[in-house]
Amino acid sequence: MMSRNIFILFILCIIALPFRSPAQRLGAYPTTLDFKLANGQSEAQVINITNSGTAKVQFRLYLNDWIRDSLGGHEYYEANTHPRSASRWVSVSRNFVELDAGQSTTVTVKMTLPDSAEAAEEMKWSMLFIETVQEQTAASSKTPQASVRNLLRIGVHIYQTPPTLTKKEVKIYELKPVADTLPNVYNLVCQNTGEIMLECKSYLEVTSLSGGKKTKIDALDFPMFPGQRRLVRFELPATLPKGKYSALGVIDGGEDLSLEAIESTIEVR
Repeated sequence: MMSRNIFILFILCIIALPFRSPAQRLGAYPTTLDFKLANGQSEAQVINITNSGTAKVQFRLYLNDWIRDSLGGHEYYEANTHPRSASRWVSVSRNFVELDAGQSTTVTVKMTLPDSAEAAEEMKWSMLFIETVQEQTAASSKTPQASVRNLLRIGVHIYQTPPTLTKKEVKIYELKPVADTLPNVYNLVCQNTGEIMLECKSYLEVTSLSGGKKTKIDALDFPMFPGQRRLVRFELPATLPKGKYSALGVIDGGEDLSLEAIESTIEVR
C-alpha cells in the first residue's frame, strides 16, 4: 500500500537562498533520463554536475517516487512506495559529492531490471534529487558541531518505458465549468488511456451562437503519465461578449494519434 508520507517541496524557501548569494550555483545536465529496457536488461547513463558559483559546494543525491496530480503539480513520496516506482531498480554511483568553485563532475545512474516478465509490464518512473547542503557551526555551543541546511534542489526525471509498450491513446470525457465562484473558467477532463507517457497540446475554440464569431484560446502543452487523469483549465477572455457559445475542446496527443475533441454549449456571463 502506498505510503502516506508525502514530501512537500518548499520551493520558495529553498530556491530564494541561492539567488540572494552568487556563491551557490548548481547545474545538472541532462535533467531527464529515458530508459527503454526489457526484463533482465541494464543500462547506465551519466549526469554532469557543475558548481558555477564562487564557493565550495557539498550536495547529496537521493531518490524519491512521484506522480503528477490532476492539475499537473508534482507530489513526492518515499522511494519504493508508489506502485509505478522505478526507484528499486536504480543505483547511483555516489550519494555525496563536494565541488570547488568552477568544478564539474559526473555521476552515473544505472537501471537494472529483474529477469521477470512482470518487470516490463508497464511504464515506471522515479526522481533523482541533487540537493546542496551547507555545514555550519552551532553558535549556541562551545563545541563545534555541524548542522545541515538545505539550500537548493534539482530534480532529474527518470523514466523507464519497456520497448514492448506501444499503445498511445487519450480520451476526453467532458468540458465543465470549474465552479460558480470562478465564472467563465472551464476544465477539459481527459485521461491517458494508453501505455506510455504522452506529450499533449490542448486548445479551446468558442463560436458565438448569435454572430458566428470564433475565438481560439491559446494551446497548452503538458505531459500525461499512462493512466493519469488531467484537468486542463481554460479561462475565457474578459473581452468575450456575454451570450451562448459552442465550445470545442481539442487535445493533440502527439505523433501517430488523431485529434481528440469534445463539443459543448456554454454561456458567457
